[in-house]
Amino acid sequence: MAEDRTITIDDVARLAGVSRATVGRVVGNYGSVSEKSKERVWEAVKQLDYQPNLIARGLRSQSTKTIAVVIGSIRNTYSTALVYAVEKEAQKKGYNVLICTTHEDIEKEIKHLKDLNSKKVDGVILMSAYRADGSMDEKYREFYIGKLPIVFVDRNIPGINRDVIQSENFDASYKATQYLLNMGHKKIGIIATSNFSTVQERIKGYRAALTDAKVEFDESLIASVDELSDKMSRKVCHAFLEQHPDVTALYILNNSLCSGVLLDLKERQIKIPQDVSLLVWDDEEYNELLDLTTIEQPITEIGKQATRRLFELIGEPEETADYECKKLKPKLIIRKSCTAPNQSK
Repeated sequence: MAEDRTITIDDVARLAGVSRATVGRVVGNYGSVSEKSKERVWEAVKQLDYQPNLIARGLRSQSTKTIAVVIGSIRNTYSTALVYAVEKEAQKKGYNVLICTTHEDIEKEIKHLKDLNSKKVDGVILMSAYRADGSMDEKYREFYIGKLPIVFVDRNIPGINRDVIQSENFDASYKATQYLLNMGHKKIGIIATSNFSTVQERIKGYRAALTDAKVEFDESLIASVDELSDKMSRKVCHAFLEQHPDVTALYILNNSLCSGVLLDLKERQIKIPQDVSLLVWDDEEYNELLDLTTIEQPITEIGKQATRRLFELIGEPEETADYECKKLKPKLIIRKSCTAPNQSK
């Protein structure tokens, strides 16, 4: 070429008419790429005299055969199912899985990422403790966008360009709210965890469904729980129902809050669904036993896809990949905890 500059993977991708990720897979000889795309990439490599960073690729090949999963708590149903799915997928590649918990503390998360960088695990699957209403200290950004491959699950951090595998939270929440609205509910109270990106998306879906049904959005009908414990969710539910006795349906955005809510309803002798309808995110065995209507997330598939994507990133050249946010569809499981509102309210 006439230009006196280093040829990059972007130049190859542009000339071949494919993505950077596809060039990485062809040059790195991993993943699935069509023969036609391979031919175009190798032709572009030849024309441009592209020289892949073989040193970086060599360093990547010094595998520890260990990946890490960083989660909020192992007691959380979502996290437990996620770890199980990751371990099963990792075992197929002969990998061990290191589990780190943050207790939803961003400082602990940063410490884990520092340690994992120094211990040289091959990559990380991360359920971040970052709050959607928080701000990222610039000195911490390097731990999220450095050379250590990271795939986010469930939650993302705005401005951090990494792969995210999560549920389609907005759409599922919209449909769940619509389901309650179609039964005649207008006063739908929300019990939610702290302000993670997933919670924001679910509330946006709830709000959009209300708007489309011409039901006024009332921010006071959203109760936030700062700590994932039965004691705290029970306390928040108690205070919420004291303030809003006219609520006809409760929509719980995290299954970990459900037990506390059920305990408060039992104490008040409030019957489900005769007195209040109940709809819950995530589906556990006891939800079925109690006939609770739930939103079932594809947690196993999220874990599988996150692990597979992480292995792709581990094998790619340094100047890698096109990152994307992949959203998988949850399923509304209709049981007997929702019915038309009690007209006496």
